[in-house]
This record gives sequence, structure tokens and C-alpha cells, in this order.
Amino acid sequence: MKQPIALAVLVLLLVSSPGLAGELPLTLAGFTLGRDMVQYKGHCQGPALVVPDIPFLTERSLTPDAVPGIRGGSLTHGNCLGEDKLLRIKLKFHDTSQKFFNKLVKEYTDRFGKPDSYQGDAFRNVIAWQWDFSQGGEAMSVLVMWSRDKEMRPGVSIKMTLESGVEAEYQCFMAASGRQEQERGGPTAIRSLDEFIPR
Repeated sequence: MKQPIALAVLVLLLVSSPGLAGELPLTLAGFTLGRDMVQYKGHCQGPALVVPDIPFLTERSLTPDAVPGIRGGSLTHGNCLGEDKLLRIKLKFHDTSQKFFNKLVKEYTDRFGKPDSYQGDAFRNVIAWQWDFSQGGEAMSVLVMWSRDKEMRPGVSIKMTLESGVEAEYQCFMAASGRQEQERGGPTAIRSLDEFIPR
């Protein structure tokens, strides 16, 4: 029963993408990059949290089974420009097998051609292929990943990012941070490296 459901999810994920017809494939499982986050609030749970080490992005967790076949994930928007546009979609599948991952990669390759880069590790504890797209001033990427590393979302997942939107939020954040740093008198200096050696 698990395989038919997984294959149905593949169709759901890919049929809404325009492929190589000239448009960026911005829609994944019913979520569209660049759209206002307010229309997806019903699919989210818990508080909106600033992404660690990426303070210009805010992330909200998806409710379990918000999409059939998906066990979890998140939707991410910027927080500097004040536009609240969806910039990243992360989906984690119930089927965590490498066999399912290989089927998913084949579907992507058939639709979009060979991936543009390998983003996994050399030991293949994490296998990740990335496709990059651009049109006009917009750029986006899709990362399809399988992992057995417990710190790297074990199982099969997809991360789709509107890279141009993330870059715009980053530039906004850097400009604001520069002004705040000047107001504080500049960055503080390290007193001694000895403070940063474990004892």
C-alpha cells in the first residue's frame, strides 16, 4: 500500500510544475513561491520562528499530513522587507527509503534534465541533487535529498527556494545591520583567544 501512495504523491508534486516551458517551476504540492504567506496559514502549526543563523528568514512548521504522503516540513518567508512572501518550501516524506528517493530523482531528471550540482557528502550518508532555474531577474533552486544522518533530516526530503527573494531579504538585513552596528559604535574586539579554548 505504501508504494502506490508514494507514487501518487510524486504525481501531485510534479504535475503542478510547468517544467521547461519557459516559466519558473514555482509551485510544489500546492504551495507557490512568491505568494503571500497568509494564504497558507491554515497549513501551518506552532509559532513563526526566526531561522537560526539566517535571521532575515522566518519559518513555520507544516501540520502533519498537510499534504498526503508528507510527514512534515516547513514554509519560510522573509522578515526584513516586510512582504511576507513565501521563499522556501521544505517537505519530508513518510517513505524514508533510498528506493523512493531514487524514483523521485528519476522523475525530476525526466522533467528537468540532469541536476546542476551534487550537494551531498562524499561518504553518501547524505545524497542530495540540486536543480537551478533562472528567468529574467528571478532565480530558484530545488534540492532533492536522502539522508541517514540524524542531524540532516533523515529520510527523503525536498527543499525548494526562491533564491532571488532570499538574496533581497539578505541585502535588506545587511543594510539594517550595518546601520545598527554603527549606532553601537562598531563590532566588539576579542579580548583573548584563551577565552575560546575549552577547559
